Amino acid sequence: MENEKNQNQPIPFKKSSSWKKMMGKKWAFPAIYIGTAAIILAFVMWYQGNVISTVSELTNPQDGVVVTNPEGNPTPGTDTQGDDAVPVAGSVEPLAWPVGAGVQYDQVMSFFDEKATAEEQQKALIKYNNSYFPHTGIDLKAVDGKSFDVVAALAGKVTKVENDPLVGRVVEVEHADKMVSVYQSLENIIVKPGDEVTQGQVLGSAGRSEYEKDAGVHLHFEVRVDGKAVNPEQYLLQPEAKNQ
Repeated sequence: MENEKNQNQPIPFKKSSSWKKMMGKKWAFPAIYIGTAAIILAFVMWYQGNVISTVSELTNPQDGVVVTNPEGNPTPGTDTQGDDAVPVAGSVEPLAWPVGAGVQYDQVMSFFDEKATAEEQQKALIKYNNSYFPHTGIDLKAVDGKSFDVVAALAGKVTKVENDPLVGRVVEVEHADKMVSVYQSLENIIVKPGDEVTQGQVLGSAGRSEYEKDAGVHLHFEVRVDGKAVNPEQYLLQPEAKNQ
């Protein structure tokens, strides 16, 4: 009976002593400590690298201000000039100032130029919804503050006519050398997509936009080459000839 009872009792599990033996070595704890520290350090360096990379992509390297553009154009710090895609100004016909004959007007805002002084760049930023955006064209306004005829800067084909809730009514005209002229903040438009226009032909009249509300009645004029916004002034006729 005693033997039967002993047979029914569970056999005690004998733990392996190999782990205890290893832990008993003098080098065991230092090795584990060093290995753990190395893993933690590697994780920290990886995490910091990702954070720095993310921050550098989101911030403006000039002033530490995040700058976004609702029109999808490049922000400061990117290649807004597109020098490799922009034809030499002398290789294309000069653009006429897109203002009707006899209108006295001023240029009230310039193109945001990365090579300009800090003061000039500041004047070429638009504040909208508590954010600052680079101005991707030039703004023209009549001296008397009234609306005026907006004309094609160069002969070409009308490729877009639309009413944008942010920048107002828009006309885009396609020219040679992958150049497109853009006319925004229009009050009305008298052309349609597919129309062939000549230089100086009336496209519509100057109006207002929600994006540049403080500018009042004006024309926002852009020039894009190969899809990139460039400074219109490098293609326009000399300033002294613009009001003639």
